Amino acid sequence: MTASKRGVNKGFLSDCGRRAKPSYATQVGIEWEWNAIDGAMVKAPLGGKSSGANPTDRGKSGTKRSLLIDGNGIPLAIVLDGANRHDMKLVERTLEAQQLVPTDLAQGKQRHLCADKGYGYEQVRQILQAMIHLAFAFITFRSAGVFG
Repeated sequence: MTASKRGVNKGFLSDCGRRAKPSYATQVGIEWEWNAIDGAMVKAPLGGKSSGANPTDRGKSGTKRSLLIDGNGIPLAIVLDGANRHDMKLVERTLEAQQLVPTDLAQGKQRHLCADKGYGYEQVRQILQAMIHLAFAFITFRSAGVFG
């Protein structure tokens, strides 16, 4: 097992992120007004419990990464699952993983979540409404208008 794999298994990388985000938020600031979420499938030749069949690669092992970023492209959360998992099924876990809530969102501003059509489901809207503490007002789907 490689050193990087051992670090992931022991939670080293998530611990680093958990410690760095508050410092970054204080020193630089997180751009809360515009956020984006998306998933990507990657090959996982060594497999593992988080990998699953990759439907775009003839069933070979793969992993889905669901990533939430701020308006400057800074990662706020990342969640891993099997490659065959649909993006919308990872929304709640990804939003919960951000660990920070917007405290410096300017008065009168709304938080927008940009996503592609893979998130254009009633279930996603309900999740955003239920997570009111995250202050999302709109979700914008590429080529699908505004959903909010």
